[in-house]
Amino acid sequence: MIVLGVSGGHDANWCVVRDGEVLGAFEKERFTGVRHDAGEVTGLVPQTLAYLGLSIADVDLIATSEPVHRGKDAGYRKLAGAKYRTPDEWTHQVVECLGRILPCVSVPHHLSHAAYARYASTEPRTTVITWDGGGDFYTEDAYCSTSVSRWEGQKLVWLRRLRNSDLGSLWFTYARAIFGDGNHSGKLMGLAALGSDRLADRMRELFVRPLMPPFQGGITIKDCWPDYDLPPLIKGPLHWSDPHAADIAHAVQTITTEACLSIASQASAIAGKDALALSGGVALNGYANTALQASGLFERVFVPPAVNDGGIALGAALFAIHDVMEVPWLPGSQPTWAFLGMGCSGEDAAQSLSETAFDWRPVEQEEAEHLAAVAVADHKVVAWFQGRSEHGPRALGNRSILALPADSGMKDRINGTIKFREPFRPLAPIVPQRVASEYFAIDYPSPWMMHIVSAKPPCVGAAPAAVHADGTARIQTVDTSTPVGRISEEVGELTGTPIVLNTSLNVRTPIVNDPAGAVAVFATTPIDVLFLEGHMAWKRP
Repeated sequence: MIVLGVSGGHDANWCVVRDGEVLGAFEKERFTGVRHDAGEVTGLVPQTLAYLGLSIADVDLIATSEPVHRGKDAGYRKLAGAKYRTPDEWTHQVVECLGRILPCVSVPHHLSHAAYARYASTEPRTTVITWDGGGDFYTEDAYCSTSVSRWEGQKLVWLRRLRNSDLGSLWFTYARAIFGDGNHSGKLMGLAALGSDRLADRMRELFVRPLMPPFQGGITIKDCWPDYDLPPLIKGPLHWSDPHAADIAHAVQTITTEACLSIASQASAIAGKDALALSGGVALNGYANTALQASGLFERVFVPPAVNDGGIALGAALFAIHDVMEVPWLPGSQPTWAFLGMGCSGEDAAQSLSETAFDWRPVEQEEAEHLAAVAVADHKVVAWFQGRSEHGPRALGNRSILALPADSGMKDRINGTIKFREPFRPLAPIVPQRVASEYFAIDYPSPWMMHIVSAKPPCVGAAPAAVHADGTARIQTVDTSTPVGRISEEVGELTGTPIVLNTSLNVRTPIVNDPAGAVAVFATTPIDVLFLEGHMAWKRP
């Protein structure tokens, strides 16, 4: 059975799942170049089906979640069937998509989030918490911003909505007030490290509320959308460089972490302590994830890479195929959850390079990794484009800019002359999993940059550009069987420290999707070397 999952809304996306195996997952922004692009995606589906060796004629079922906002439809046309009414209800529909009449399973927004986290995990039984800025705004009674669900095997046991609990709306509100865009929550999280506790108590008074039954006894953050245009504590234009902005960001982070721990505590008491999986945009918050990992509330905590709305289509498709259609779920059989997007051929890479004035030549894999490591060790900045693109908002080694963290000025160089972004923004360190605990306060894998942990003295001394203002790092642990793992290991052999900075290969756009995008970034920035799918390019003196 082949399921095509589609989702409009912001971060519009689609996926293809065959008998439970994810063949591909794609995000509209990578194709249009518009960050968080929304709405119709079906016009882009044929080229991705073709990339996978398929066509719409091969699709047996559509899976979808209703769009987050009106006017953001994914592009299919509903012919029959009801809309779901509550956040734990899915419905059967009939739709027209790309000229075919197909059955459709429509899955609520937060149930889709939860299903993605559940099926990406390998736990036989798990509790899932989803938290974001809200979904299903205009359904009958499915609106939800926070949910707790329990899963046994491949089946949903129950899902409960937490009313007036909207952690994401707090982040949208203050990201918009400080950075001019509610989607810049990641910037707000980075700015929190520069602030003080001065406003924490006031933030608690303004936004923290008791949880309602059956989760009474804990706390959460209220629905902040009424405050969106005139947020408290801000009386006029506020630039991020103002210490008041940093104190606000710090307070937002503080009460978010407290609320996450409290909600998780209540969920643990109700559902059990065996395992927790997280999804929804707030699950990108590395400080909260690390606090949950350290809390002991659950024996294990799992956070997959596409917890934002970019994973909604995949969650809906996995729920449809496993829970509704009852195709067996085989935990751990999926080769990757990170690299599910588009790839390219060496011929495509060569064609893109042939249209430039760069010097370039083909390189074998082993040589490319060696030359990249040597360049990084020599304080050069390297663009690395290989394999299929990442699914989720973070570059994890296939569409990355790599550099050496030994010089604290490297962060300023990348932020200022390559990425053209705020100087306080941290860069993520790659480190081999087997030695991660020598440099960071971590004893578990973090392959998808979902945890922010303290840097230990050896890291602070040898890799200062990897350390944020509060002494932390959003770490990516890697296996040395992977290309970036081997690069970091060889950098360690050359410099004594196997840590490499990793930031996304883009400039004020989504992560690049194809060779032309990589070439454009290389051409317009002072990146020193480009490795592009079996080719190495450099600029003439």
